[in-house]
Amino acid sequence: MTRPVSMARFDLAWPWAGVLASVLSGLVLFALSLQRGLPGWMPLNATTQAFYGPEVAGIQALDLAHTGLGAAIHVLACVFWSGVAVLLLRKAARGGYRLAWLAGLVTAAIAGLVDYGLLPERLSPGWHLVLPPLGVALGFAAMGVGIALGLCLAHARGRPETVAMPVTPPRRAPPPLATAPGPPDSALEEMRHPAPHVLDQRQQRIDPTDAVTDDPNRQGNGMKQPGNPEIDERPDR
Repeated sequence: MTRPVSMARFDLAWPWAGVLASVLSGLVLFALSLQRGLPGWMPLNATTQAFYGPEVAGIQALDLAHTGLGAAIHVLACVFWSGVAVLLLRKAARGGYRLAWLAGLVTAAIAGLVDYGLLPERLSPGWHLVLPPLGVALGFAAMGVGIALGLCLAHARGRPETVAMPVTPPRRAPPPLATAPGPPDSALEEMRHPAPHVLDQRQQRIDPTDAVTDDPNRQGNGMKQPGNPEIDERPDR
């Protein structure tokens, strides 16, 4: 089984995407709330409307029952949608920064559609209780940017470092050793070797087995056959 790309790994991309989405969207909501003259934690207080109802939008206190609970719900929601973004990339054969940004922004759009289009209003983040529609859209956009940055960070950390290997030049074969010229051939040797790789067989004794060392017919008796001649076989009789 092939391992998914680095931005589609739950052990690497999911934590980074969840943390950055929570922090960045929280900061944007905080700044938008301050711009309207409200405490920066008011959007987090409004997130607890699922427990306290829409009346929680008028609570400006900074406490654990509202701000702390709202922050926990906000972080869990960002982590959930970050997991959805990672799941969308599980089938990707390769991943790059463009794919990370696409996955982050598409996930944020899906989150906005689900929270404010499919779920009941009481189960929505509640940002609309303290922010205008543009502020709510910017909050989701900030979450998408945070998810994309987390995926990009996972992609950068998951890539293997390429080390340039030194290129060694090919070895050249050593030049052949120069041999000193030998003494000139004698006249007999020139007759035996009239040309390279050619032997003059007239000057050679053809006896491959080197078994014949003497001619048995040459015994000094004038006969052509070997052995002692009989008396009536002598040529002078």
